[in-house]
Amino acid sequence: MRGLTRRGIALRQSLEKLGFKVIEVFPGGAQDVLRLPRKQHSLPRLVRGLRTLGLKGLMPTVTGDEADAATCALTGLLYLRGDHEALGDADEGQIIMPKTH
Repeated sequence: MRGLTRRGIALRQSLEKLGFKVIEVFPGGAQDVLRLPRKQHSLPRLVRGLRTLGLKGLMPTVTGDEADAATCALTGLLYLRGDHEALGDADEGQIIMPKTH
């Protein structure tokens, strides 16, 4: 886990140096907020739910990790639209979640 954390920090720093805004998301938490099942409970229902929310291009053979990545992309889109909540301390890092309605 420490190696992944270091890799994530380095990737974030590299992207920010290039001028990109980097956000942190949590696909399982976003799925909970969006009332979608997590991949380990029902991948087919998760994929159907993502499609119902407007995601296109998910292949019939989509994997759980790809469905999580699609959830992260949807969360990023909601972030850009201002339809999100930032959880946590701004100085220590925040997780972006879809806004609850």
